[in-house]
Amino acid sequence: MTGGPVARWLDLERIFSEEQYDGGSPPRPASVSASVSEPTPGLLEVAGTERPHVVVTAPHATNHERDGGTKLADRGTGGLAVLLAELTGCTALVALGAGGDANYDDEHPLKERLAELRPTVVVDLHGMRSRPGSDVDLGTGSGPVPPAVVSALRDSDLRVTTNEVFSAMRPTTVTAFAQAHGISAVQVEIGAHLRLPSGTPESQSQLVTALVAAIEHATAPQESRFTAVPVQIPSGLPIAVVHPDLLSGVNGPVPVAVTADTRFTVCWAWSAAADGIPEAARHLAPTEIGVSRGLSDATGSAEVLSVRVPPVIPLRTRAALARDMPAADEVHVNPADVVPGTYLLVRNGVTAWVRAVARDHVRVGSLRLAYQLRLLIASDGDVDDGLVALVAAPSEVIRRRTPDTWLRRLGSAVDHTLERLWRALFRAPNFTARVVQAHAGDDAAPVITLHPAVFDRIGVESGHQVLVRWGGREVAALAVADHDPPETGAPPVSIKKVQRVNRLWPHLPEGMSPHVVVRMSSRLRSDLGAPVATVVTVRRRLRPVLVGNLNALVVPLASLVLAGAALPDPHWVMLGLGTALMSVFALARLRIPQPRSGARVDEGWVDEMAEPVGPAGRGAGHGGEKVSR
Repeated sequence: MTGGPVARWLDLERIFSEEQYDGGSPPRPASVSASVSEPTPGLLEVAGTERPHVVVTAPHATNHERDGGTKLADRGTGGLAVLLAELTGCTALVALGAGGDANYDDEHPLKERLAELRPTVVVDLHGMRSRPGSDVDLGTGSGPVPPAVVSALRDSDLRVTTNEVFSAMRPTTVTAFAQAHGISAVQVEIGAHLRLPSGTPESQSQLVTALVAAIEHATAPQESRFTAVPVQIPSGLPIAVVHPDLLSGVNGPVPVAVTADTRFTVCWAWSAAADGIPEAARHLAPTEIGVSRGLSDATGSAEVLSVRVPPVIPLRTRAALARDMPAADEVHVNPADVVPGTYLLVRNGVTAWVRAVARDHVRVGSLRLAYQLRLLIASDGDVDDGLVALVAAPSEVIRRRTPDTWLRRLGSAVDHTLERLWRALFRAPNFTARVVQAHAGDDAAPVITLHPAVFDRIGVESGHQVLVRWGGREVAALAVADHDPPETGAPPVSIKKVQRVNRLWPHLPEGMSPHVVVRMSSRLRSDLGAPVATVVTVRRRLRPVLVGNLNALVVPLASLVLAGAALPDPHWVMLGLGTALMSVFALARLRIPQPRSGARVDEGWVDEMAEPVGPAGRGAGHGGEKVSR
């Protein structure tokens, strides 16, 4: 390569830099490979040769439109993507022109082409300002991340940070889009001091070397085509039964991406060795996959299916350190095992969404759990030194479902915004609990049954609405008091035969406190996309509570206004002030007070302790001890 990779990068950048990066149809250097094409107007593609399973994207290579305005290009990313394709034989997709923003719009030609290619790894290039202490920032999103790529970048000479600038969590990012389709992806934010035109040749060469090494570490996909075998498992969600070797020793449930021709879906996969699997499915061959009726319908009754299993990381559990206690939704991991981010924790059929936080005090091959989470995921009463798995699940499993019409999308956005505002004003404490089967007769209703002790804790009464959250999805439900709090996860045998939805339901451990268990209907589980046994978060829904209290104020406030209007010379300022004060005092009871943090020191008691009580007593006397504050 004449002039080295940096000179070649500069030459390739001319494709995008014409007319101040306004895109269009710029002239290409004569030396550009014939594999560079525009299969779709506004999208430049370099076909992969040695590594077509890796796709490098540059959605902001030129100036582009976002929300009706112009957003400037991430200069240098377009030429870098083409250069990496030439050096490694990977595929490159680069957005050209001002026709939308592939990293912001729900639909874009770059995303459509990415879905058609179905790669294994996506490296999404972006530009950030120069930041002290960081050359490259990695956005890991909420789905599978290519560990080999991330490890290679961290082992390079670059200063690499994670999720400090852009986490790629927004569902419309290229990284989130790829992860939703079961593809391992990472967003790479590159500092301006490493990119054209401001970077030095030495720093740019260092960047290219690191990215080339990272792409070369990305492994090729393994062929995973299976013959579909019908399995009778009643469930509201698509279910697959696979050979135990496919899930790395985990019984499930694990979300896997299933494709059949042009159809794509995410289903929950269980090992054929898991408890509750029908006897007919226990002896599946490694080339067979058991499919429920829901999965068969989603794939068009295809006889051959392609399955992509996300990375499954088996770890041993350890108790948390008292001096470094994880939050309720956190697990502490060793940085060598797991890239920090959001994962699905799976243990013996029980699932929970957690945030993996790196800690050096955690042993390699293990993770530390908070006490509450250890309790909620228990299925046999023994969680110390037990085997759990962190699954880099596709974000499609947890991303918020977008309403189909613009009117519904607008209403959902307004409701979500107002709920967050009212939550900031009145507070809505979270309550985390383990899900078990609803009472017989409740499965068709949006009902969640709580222990009576929970209502005061979250600030609601029986019959009020609550919001149930699982991952990135949230549904409204009616909260009612449980007349028969569960002592075990299994319903009576007679009810189990009637409901037929409890086949894959792990039992609660003996002695689990019933106040951390909620009964949830199958309708709500289906709306959330959640498997049968999982951990959810519950909090009160403030809109109906607020509307109900405002409705109770109508009569007294209307009476005050009408009485004032009947006066010969009403003082409207005082009437308005009185109305406002009545409203404030009436709504103040809705606010849940924040408990005082820290201990209050009784200064008088300290002073008393410091007083001398005799020749050998406390205080400043002879032989006494002064109590310091």
